[in-house]
Amino acid sequence: AAPDCRFDCAAGYFGGYSGSAYTIHTKETCAGQCPRGRFCEEGTATPRPCPSGSRMPARGAASSDSCIPCAPGQYQPLAGQEDCLACPAGSFSPDVGSAACKACPKGGFCQDAGAASRLVWQPCPEGSFNL
Repeated sequence: AAPDCRFDCAAGYFGGYSGSAYTIHTKETCAGQCPRGRFCEEGTATPRPCPSGSRMPARGAASSDSCIPCAPGQYQPLAGQEDCLACPAGSFSPDVGSAACKACPKGGFCQDAGAASRLVWQPCPEGSFNL
């Protein structure tokens, strides 16, 4: 394509090669809004995934700064996701932006999902234990 015929897609939108033909970028929407779980900086041909430990529930994210870190008590092991997951019972996540939850200490349990602190840990009742 001639230099005067190529327009960069606006931030939050993407477009690029489709098979062997170049997508014509004649308006700001290009091929469409950046999909959920991804971000598109200005001139993006292929949407990039938000990193693990974060989410993007809306379309049209314009940069990696738009990706929302998972809150304490949540995690996301995969890149490019719309939502974070609650830490399962028996684990916790004290940090913002976690890609994994930590196991609760042995000798007790964390009963509820979504724990953000090991302070929810309770010791096993007398006469019982766990490994």
